[in-house]
Amino acid sequence: MNLYIDCYGPASRWCGAERLTLELPSGARVTDALDHLAARYPEFAARRASIAVAIDDTVVPNNAALSEGDRLALIPPVSGG
Repeated sequence: MNLYIDCYGPASRWCGAERLTLELPSGARVTDALDHLAARYPEFAARRASIAVAIDDTVVPNNAALSEGDRLALIPPVSGG
């Protein structure tokens, strides 16, 4: 299945782009997408534990099932004042 990944903030630096396309087998879960990105992008791997993931504007747990055409958003931690 094809997935679309939007990398927000510093996640775009860690993954080398603001938008990515990812192909995973049917039955994949969010954690499978994160595993793939961590294997491909070392800077992302180092920060993976702090990334939130949303599917279609809803933050989901890492065990959430994925469907063909899902758009995942990688949301890094935010700080400021």
